[in-house]
Parts: sequence; C-alpha cells; structure tokens
Amino acid sequence: MLVGLLIALAVGALICELIAIIWQAADLFGNEQTTSANLLHLLRMSAIQAGLSVLLAFITGGIVAIALTRLSFFGKPLALAILSAGLVLPTLVVAFGLLAIWGRAGLINDISQAVGLGKLPFTIFGLQGILAAHTILNGSFAARIFYDRLQALPTASLKLGQSLGLSEWQRIRILDWPVIRSAMPGLGATIFLMCFTSFSIVLLLGGGPANATFEVAIFEAVKLDFDLHRAAILAATQLGFCLLIIIPTAGLKSSSVLIGAQQRHVWQATGWTKWTVAFVLFVLLLAYASPLLIILVEGFDVRFFTLVSSTKFINALITSCTIALASASIALGAAMLLAFARAELIYRNASKAQTSLLRTIISAPIFAYLATPAIVLALGFFLLARVAGLDTSKVGIYVVILANALLALPLANATLGPPVEKIANKSYRLVKSLNIHGWRRFRYVELPLIRKECAYVFALGFSYSFGDLGVIALFGTDEFSTLPWMMYRALGAYRSNDAAMLAAMLLIVAVLSFYLFPKLLGGRDNAHAQ
Repeated sequence: MLVGLLIALAVGALICELIAIIWQAADLFGNEQTTSANLLHLLRMSAIQAGLSVLLAFITGGIVAIALTRLSFFGKPLALAILSAGLVLPTLVVAFGLLAIWGRAGLINDISQAVGLGKLPFTIFGLQGILAAHTILNGSFAARIFYDRLQALPTASLKLGQSLGLSEWQRIRILDWPVIRSAMPGLGATIFLMCFTSFSIVLLLGGGPANATFEVAIFEAVKLDFDLHRAAILAATQLGFCLLIIIPTAGLKSSSVLIGAQQRHVWQATGWTKWTVAFVLFVLLLAYASPLLIILVEGFDVRFFTLVSSTKFINALITSCTIALASASIALGAAMLLAFARAELIYRNASKAQTSLLRTIISAPIFAYLATPAIVLALGFFLLARVAGLDTSKVGIYVVILANALLALPLANATLGPPVEKIANKSYRLVKSLNIHGWRRFRYVELPLIRKECAYVFALGFSYSFGDLGVIALFGTDEFSTLPWMMYRALGAYRSNDAAMLAAMLLIVAVLSFYLFPKLLGGRDNAHAQ
C-alpha cells in the first residue's frame, strides 16, 4: 500500500518538476508571448476533434459490439483479434494506411481515375482524416470493451428475454444499453484524453495550422523554433484543461481491456435482422481492417529485403526493441505495484470514503500522463539532463525508455487494476483467515491468477513503445533512430516506398508481440481464474 502511494506521488511530483524546469528554461531563453486567440484556437480544435472522436468511437464501437453478440460465424475470433489490435497499433501506421487508401495517390483515387471519374472531390487531410484515424483506433477499442461487457450479461437474463419474445429494439434498450452505458464514463474520458493529446495522426493528417492541436503546436515550438516559453505556456494550458477531466474520473473503477467472461448462451439474430446485422458488421470491420491490409500489400516491395538488411534499419530495429523491452518492463512493474496498492484497501477492509479518496490519490497522477504531451516529457528530461551536466546525446535512450514507460502506464494500470481488485474481493476473507500476507500472498494467491494479464500488459507496453513517435521526435538523429523515426523521415523526404515497408514492419512486430508475449509469459490456461 505504502509503495503504491509513493509511486503515485513520485509520478505526480515528476510531472510538476518537469513542467517547472521547462518554465524556468523558458524564462531564461526567451519571453515571446503566446496570444490568447491562438490558445483558444488550439483549445477549441483539440476539444472538437477529441469530442467528435469519442462520439464516433461510441457509435461504431457499440454497433460492432452488439452485432458480434448477435452472430456466430467462422471468422469471429479473427474479428475479435482485429478489434484487440486496435489498441496497440502504432498511430503512425494507421495514418499512413489511410493515406494509402484515401490520399491523393491512394487506392481510391487511382480507381476513380481509372474508371474515368477523375480525382475525388475531397481530401483525407483535415478534420475528416483525423476523425477517421481516431475512429479506427478508438472505435475498435470501444467495441472490444463493450463486447466484453455484453458477454458478461447473466445467462438467466438472456434466457428470460428470449422467452418473453423481446424485439431487437427492446433487447437493446432493456439488456444491452444499461451495460454499455455503465462503461462509457471511464472509457470516454480515456479516449478523449488520448485523442486530445494525439500527435502522429494530427501531424500527418491535420493538413495545416487550421487543424493544429496542442501536441503539434508544442512540437513546432520546440523542434522548429526552440521557443521554450511558448512551449511551456502551451503545455500548461493543455495540462490544466485535461486535469478538469482527470480529477473527476480518477476515482472511477477502470474497465479492464482484457477478454471478459465468455457468454455460454448465444441469443442469435434471425431473419432479415441477421442479414442486416451481418452486412453492417462486415462494412465496419472492413473499414477497420482496410488501412492495415493495404499496408501489408504495399509494404512488401521488391526492395524490402534490401531495406531490412541495411545498417540503418538494423540499428533502428535494435534500438526500437531495446527501448520497447525496457519500457514495457518498467510499465508492468509500476502497474503491478499500483494495482496491489489499491487491492490492499480491500484486504484491510477500508471504509468506502477512505477507499474512494485513496483511489483518487493513487490514480490521478498516473492518468495525468494521458494529459502530458510526450514532447513535453522529452523536453523536460532533456533540460533536466542539461541542468545535471549530462551529455544529452548519451542519455537520449534512457529518456525515451522512461518517458515511454510513463506514457504507457495509464493503460497498463487500467488493464491490471480490475482483475487484481476482483481477486482481492473474492479472496480477502480466506487470505485473512489463513494469515497470508506480503510476498507469500503475491506468490501463491495473486500471481498465478494474473499471469495472463501481466503478459498482456507487457505486450501492451512493448507495442506502444515500439511504435511511438512522440518522444523520439525530439531526440531522433541519424545516429539515434527508431523505426517510427525512420518512417517519419522517409515520409518527409517523399520516399513513400520506404515508408510503406517500414509501416509494414511496424505493423507485423506490433501484432506478433501481442501474440508471442502472452504465449511466452502468460503461463498455463488452468492457472487462470475462470
């Protein structure tokens, strides 16, 4: 319990320290003011695209989740895998996939011109492109959460509804909607913060200053102008706004992003409803999967093996794997300590008021990293290294590792927390009666039941760090490069073939890591709580 509180407080103190260092550096290096009109524009644009992204994620995710509960078909496990992958896909890859389909030289434009219709009357760049990419990522995430919640519906409720002959609309209103609605507050806050602080997607698909968000503005202020004063003001404004969302939701119980209980009674749709649901599900799954499929098609160019055998690629791959493994390990360790700290409240039979207060104290600093720009973290560590007299070119890899671990911590914490608390609720009387505490409780009671969740969290942290562009965007050079940084530079140099091959590699590694790590670290199935 004490360790978890100390970690949470240390995380919060680190945020404040980094922002203070940036602000101090801003006073030293310049005093250019950022106009309130510019701040209002960035705030309005960031909030609009994040709010619309949440709405679209809820709509598409809810439709997909309900459709999946109505159907049983051969490719259902594959469909669920596609939805699960949406959470860990590198945002840079999704943005590139949309460009490959809807861009000026994309597949749809080529088909349109081939049949004599000319170029499309619209472009993927702008708000529509940002929303499309966010919907693919977060819509699939929401669909998986909603589906798992629906799968946990009591069998008795489904059988009773079926025997009463509930219509499709009545089933949605009476059974499905209350379950989906209960998951919306915490899920909506998480998606909003992820979209509000989106960087790679807005950088590639934003289309200019009219659609700029705080993340892109901070990146330009630091990387292009080295205007630390403006970067500090932008960072403080963004943090202040996001805290308005974090504080009220920090005390909520998180929804696990893992596979929920399997529903044994399947109430399938019939007649015209079945075919309508199947058609809608096919269209939405195709929309989710098409950017990924085209990356695989275009990525395996004849020069693929030439690229992957080059020294630059090998060095970037080794660097990416090293950073991802280290970041995932740190994120998993911290998430476990925080989860056990919250579970300790249950073991100690704390009061409801005390539990809510301590939960907020533990969770708020962690979820603050959803509001902290990656570029701000990188800048803060950069300036901290300079203050300490360290060579920034040598500490870059350590900065990226720590920053990526901290940025992955909110999702890791949200993933591991619910199953640990569930174990505590079920076993606290038995544990207390047997006087099992500390390491013995962890080894014999908790660890065997959460190995799969720990493996999932490790894969989540690895995939997130492996595909992240936000932190390396400040530290990346010719000598210190990762695969996302190589891909971004290839796009900037208009080497679209190289970018496609790198995108395919990022996608393959992300999906494989999500498959291999749970297999290697997850233990045996019979050790998992059913």
